[in-house]
Amino acid sequence: MPPPASPSPQRQPFETGESFGSDMTIVSAEETTNLIGRQPADTTLNDYHAPPSPNTTNDKPPSTLPSLPKGAMAMPAPQSVYHPEPSLPNSGSDTPPFTPSQRLLPPESPSHVQFATYRDDEKQSPPRFHVEDTEGMRLEKGWVPWPLRPWFWIPFVLILTAAAIGLEVGLHFSKKNQGWPSSRDIGNETSVLHYVYTLPPVAVAAILVAMWTWTDIEIKKMQPYVDLVHGDSPPHRSLLLDYTRTNNFVVWTNAASNKHYLVALASLMVILSLAFQPLAAALLVVKDTWWQEPDVTLKSLQAIGLNQNLQFDDLSSFLAAAGYASAAVLYNLADPPFVNGPYTVAQFQLPTDLASNGTVFANTTAIKSETGCQPVPVQMTRRADGSGWDNSASSNGCSISWSVDNTVPLLFGTDTPTCDPAQPPQFSPVIFWFFTYQPQPMVSATYCYPSITLWDVNVNVDLASGNVTKVTELRPFTSSSNFSSFSANVTGTPLNGRAYNGIQFNLTNPDEFVRARRNATQLQLPASVYQAALLSKEGLIGSFQAGRFVELSNEVYRKYLALIAKNVYFLSAEEPLTMQVKTIKKRVWLSDTAVHLLAAALLLLAFFGTLVHLFHRSDRRDLRLRHEPGTIASAVSIGAQTGMGNLLAGMQHSKDISQALQDKKFRIDPHTMKIIMEGEEGYEYAASPMERRKSIFAALQGQSRVSRRFSRPPSMPDTPKSGSV
Repeated sequence: MPPPASPSPQRQPFETGESFGSDMTIVSAEETTNLIGRQPADTTLNDYHAPPSPNTTNDKPPSTLPSLPKGAMAMPAPQSVYHPEPSLPNSGSDTPPFTPSQRLLPPESPSHVQFATYRDDEKQSPPRFHVEDTEGMRLEKGWVPWPLRPWFWIPFVLILTAAAIGLEVGLHFSKKNQGWPSSRDIGNETSVLHYVYTLPPVAVAAILVAMWTWTDIEIKKMQPYVDLVHGDSPPHRSLLLDYTRTNNFVVWTNAASNKHYLVALASLMVILSLAFQPLAAALLVVKDTWWQEPDVTLKSLQAIGLNQNLQFDDLSSFLAAAGYASAAVLYNLADPPFVNGPYTVAQFQLPTDLASNGTVFANTTAIKSETGCQPVPVQMTRRADGSGWDNSASSNGCSISWSVDNTVPLLFGTDTPTCDPAQPPQFSPVIFWFFTYQPQPMVSATYCYPSITLWDVNVNVDLASGNVTKVTELRPFTSSSNFSSFSANVTGTPLNGRAYNGIQFNLTNPDEFVRARRNATQLQLPASVYQAALLSKEGLIGSFQAGRFVELSNEVYRKYLALIAKNVYFLSAEEPLTMQVKTIKKRVWLSDTAVHLLAAALLLLAFFGTLVHLFHRSDRRDLRLRHEPGTIASAVSIGAQTGMGNLLAGMQHSKDISQALQDKKFRIDPHTMKIIMEGEEGYEYAASPMERRKSIFAALQGQSRVSRRFSRPPSMPDTPKSGSV
């Protein structure tokens, strides 16, 4: 049976190009009024399904449309917030978009019913329902601050990690290479170079601190919006929240109390980053570094050989040595250059052009002079007339006798005992004797057997003074050793390895001056021992009682033998000598403490910064800001023409604002970015409370998931065809 003719000529068939994507296909007049706010459309459908009234005469021809089942009622229009839908292209199909299971029949079809028609003035693009998880629809990509974008924070974290590793690697090479050279003294705080070296690390640290501070500020600014998009947000955690106005040393406690743990962690990292600059300023330190220069080859100036020059013959060198030994005891003088204790080293050139202060290490030759001093008992015999004492001492086949008068309280001297007649007196032992009458007659005698040995040695020579600071014996000197070309007259005839005693000399017709020098030398040495005893802590009498004269005689005589060896056992000879030079230089080092602390701080910021970014990305995944917040215009666009905006209209004081918002909850619509208050129309379709966070691995997946926070209207059954029951 054909459908009845339309009672109104103004009605037009429903056009598919102007349909809306909804599961609702039958719209009542009342619902149409609610939807578009205009005069109700044709009520044919309502009249058809309404039961006949006894007082009403239905002039319309009967319809073949089946009546609704008993108790059934028309589907109420869903109360939702509508949003304009972007125009969708018409594919030309008779099926509207988003309703693939329904078809609008052409009006000329004899077997189907036209369900709704609209007047020309009522045709408009109707709004669609807010259903986010409808197939084929996605939220717009929202605005994200630069510091929270992956292209910003991932390189930043990598830079932090690389900087920490680089610092530790740099510290390793700083120790290995003993720092880095510095052309000047940059450790002087008044020097311009001091700032040139120390400012770059501080500048880099300041940039890193600024980058994280920027990140922290953006996280704080976005937190109210993040809390709103999670849903059911009280005002103190959203509308009234402003972390940027609180000091960083306090704000993290406020954030923790609000359970905004990412804000608290980000603020703690800002506090940690404040240590970057002082630690960076302490990274580079200038140290006096014991630095080895490249090896240098200079000349050795002496070689071992008997030197019987004019000074040897007139005893000038012996007298000078005795005088220096005496002065060294009296005035505590150091050993002269190239003499160290019993060692006398062959003299060589010093590389003073390389450094003015340092140590030279060289392998050369040396003569070791040993005294062989030992105490001997003395037999004292008082003269019968009481005018003095006769004394005698013997040791190892050598004997000596001497007498002392009682005219003076103290007497001393040195001489050579009678030994093997075949032994020349200049090579014989030496005796040092001392006698005192106070407080009672006492005597001390020391026998010394001087000798020399030749050595290949390694020596340390101070560049500034030329003094030998250390001698290390390498091997005994032989004819195959370096600088041995003139040593035959020392190891062989006439010395045969023997040492001059420096007390007796082989003189031929000496003049009075030579004899005077000999006597002065023989007197100078025991006088030096006597002076040493007087200056000792035991004093003169205590030295007799404690037997200190053996030790003092050994000290003076050894210095004397080492000094005469310098002039007697070395000849002038130039040969190449390779040496090492170590000097004290100002070099730039990395501070161990500063490096370890700064590297640890960088790694902590990199690790916790990564966690903050990953979790924050998960927290804001449903936030779609369409513009940068923070301006007055932004606040108006988000809160204007809303219940919240109307609620706060005209309020100026913070107390009034807080009172008005008290005990209310708010959400934000991800589509319109409008703030919706609890109880306001559309509140249930906005974001619902956040689901419990799964894990960081879920945040790392970054996959788009259909949100479960939005209500979905129930699906409608397919439109029945005409004639179906």
